[in-house]
Amino acid sequence: MKVHWEWEFDVARERLWPWLADTDWINANAGLPAISTRNEPLTNGGTRKLAWFYAGPVRVEWEERPTQWRVPEFYAVERLYASGPLKRFANRTALEPVGADRTRVIVDIELEPRNAFAAPLMPLVAAQGKWGADRAFARAAARAASSQGPPEMGSGAFSRLLADGVDRGALAALEQLFAVSDDRDLASLRPYEIADRYGISRREMLRACLAATRAGLFNLRWEVICPGCRGTPNSFDTLSDLRPDLHCPSCNVPYGPQFDRSVEVRFSPRPMGRGSDVPLYCIASPQASAHVLAQTAVAPGARATLELSLDGGAYDINAVGVGIAPFVASEEAVPSRIEGHVAPGHVSFPGEVWAGPAPLTIENRLERETVVRVEQGRWPDTIATAAQVTALQEFRDLFSSEVLAPGLELGIESIAVLFTDLVGSTAMYSRAGDAPAFRIVTDHFARIRAVFDRYGGAIVKTIGDAVMGVFYDPAACLQAALELDGCVRDLKHEGEPLRLRVGFHYGPCIAMRANERLDYFGTTVNLAARLEAQAGAGDVVLAAAVAARSDVAGVISGALRKSHAELVAVKGFSRAVEVVRILEAQPN
Repeated sequence: MKVHWEWEFDVARERLWPWLADTDWINANAGLPAISTRNEPLTNGGTRKLAWFYAGPVRVEWEERPTQWRVPEFYAVERLYASGPLKRFANRTALEPVGADRTRVIVDIELEPRNAFAAPLMPLVAAQGKWGADRAFARAAARAASSQGPPEMGSGAFSRLLADGVDRGALAALEQLFAVSDDRDLASLRPYEIADRYGISRREMLRACLAATRAGLFNLRWEVICPGCRGTPNSFDTLSDLRPDLHCPSCNVPYGPQFDRSVEVRFSPRPMGRGSDVPLYCIASPQASAHVLAQTAVAPGARATLELSLDGGAYDINAVGVGIAPFVASEEAVPSRIEGHVAPGHVSFPGEVWAGPAPLTIENRLERETVVRVEQGRWPDTIATAAQVTALQEFRDLFSSEVLAPGLELGIESIAVLFTDLVGSTAMYSRAGDAPAFRIVTDHFARIRAVFDRYGGAIVKTIGDAVMGVFYDPAACLQAALELDGCVRDLKHEGEPLRLRVGFHYGPCIAMRANERLDYFGTTVNLAARLEAQAGAGDVVLAAAVAARSDVAGVISGALRKSHAELVAVKGFSRAVEVVRILEAQPN
């Protein structure tokens, strides 16, 4: 039995797509039952995705074939049933623009009964499906069309955090989010996505979520994103629970955590009685993989063509569980046939293609079916990574017990490490005595901490009167560095102001547990410490390569302080290092 349905909605296709492609949300709002699922690994790679529900005593079970889609044009679902009245179900939902702000939704469904006894039930199944689609699609269109006004602060559960100095706008946004959202949408909160939705500072929203966790309103969890499907099959209550060897049952591949890429902090409002025990209604929602522009299943020995129009930028061809081939779409490339192939353990594809309408043909040379995706190449920036969160002073203050497991070392691609040292501290201790000098040093730590906090950094540790800090953003690190000497000058010993030497470096390092704290090691850390030793009172010294970054160079040019480049011999480094020395600020 085949049925054909159409609707039209006063919403642009690009705005309607995220709602209709969220087939889990659509199925829930269509009144379909919640499902149970399992992934069955295949011996030659890949998985079979199985799902079932009970209709009274009858178990209805099926294999979910890989969903095919192309954003924002269509998605196609196919189910092969092992039990129940159906033998096969197929659904193709297409979105066609009707002018700039109207969309026609076209649904074609095929219902194949299991036997002659089930055939008379098909019109009833179709009618029930139409009723559910009417309701779900109308709700989706209404949500897509609605505009979100600026959030206002009420007297709800989050208002008590105002006394803790949490940003009012961030708390108002959380209140509004909870007022308009279903539990399903609140189950796993990404602070940066909430911030972007309501036009709030990402940092302030993250701070609000951390404060809500500390106040017992939220639970904090660490999710580890699979690099294949970008789902989160592994989650942990604490950083110390992280393991180096993880597995994604959906992709059937092993993977490991990356501290600044795939380890993400999310929040759950379960302590508030929201977002808990959210049922599942669809096993393969396109919107659950929003980074995927197109997906198709390619049979062994077959070829498939994906008709896409690519904007200029970075992309990936991902043969799930086999490999990933990055490529770039460029307006300067010559339009030509674009072909690649999937072989055992390898994906071959041109490194550059033409930006524009581009049919991409993939040949599957495997002895099994493979799922091929065209994905956005850039990792989403809406992820609050472990590297970002643990570089915040408020996180270290509120969650000082969050450390990695002993012996676990996680690489960070890039982070800014800063060292300060108090000029003349040895003489100060000898002249003033331990107790008075210690008070002065403690006061200067507090000043440094305040500057770090203002620019999104954190103190990792103090070593005598020296400070080691980290910042995720190198430009923010430099802004803080330029203020550090000035922030302690009104702290005086024998009438003389305190002075600081400052050095920092930006690059890869290792995060690990040391002395029951989260600490950082590696060449970047060593060079940062050596550059601080090269600084004079009030100076900031950094590597020339870091100073050449556009964001850092912009801070230097706007600092109104003299600077110059020089070569310096650095202990522990075989070659001289080119550095930029930013000289102390001159008094007005």
